[in-house]
Amino acid sequence: MDELIQLAHERACERLIHSFARALDQYDYAAALRLWADDGVFVALGREHKGHSGLLDWMNQREKDMVCRHIVTNIVVDVQSETHASASAYCSAWRVRGWRGREPGPMSLPAYVVEYTDAFVRDPAKGWLLSRRDVAVALAGVEQRQALRSG
Repeated sequence: MDELIQLAHERACERLIHSFARALDQYDYAAALRLWADDGVFVALGREHKGHSGLLDWMNQREKDMVCRHIVTNIVVDVQSETHASASAYCSAWRVRGWRGREPGPMSLPAYVVEYTDAFVRDPAKGWLLSRRDVAVALAGVEQRQALRSG
């Protein structure tokens, strides 16, 4: 594969990762869904959410009054072919309840630091899309660790 084409594919996948984080932070679920393949799978905290309806159900369960910022770093994309790629990234989720619409909220430590393992597929009409995300928690705040233990 031509190096310039590979770099373009890598950049498109990086943009998907950042765009999904931004759409979640803005509670723009329509924009978030446009970044996913119709049969995409999102796996977090041992729960699998399939397709756009499963992703939307997961997003609609998020707290509505929370200010959240996903800071995504250390993105490494591996392009396997013209139509398939994968990536890993770290993400820290900074959030505070009850402050949405009243920003700026009070600053605290991130609730989570997670690792994303992503898969991408390139649709002829829509371009690169997320096809799978597995989220593994690396670090969690006290409240979040208790929630993880209780299921």
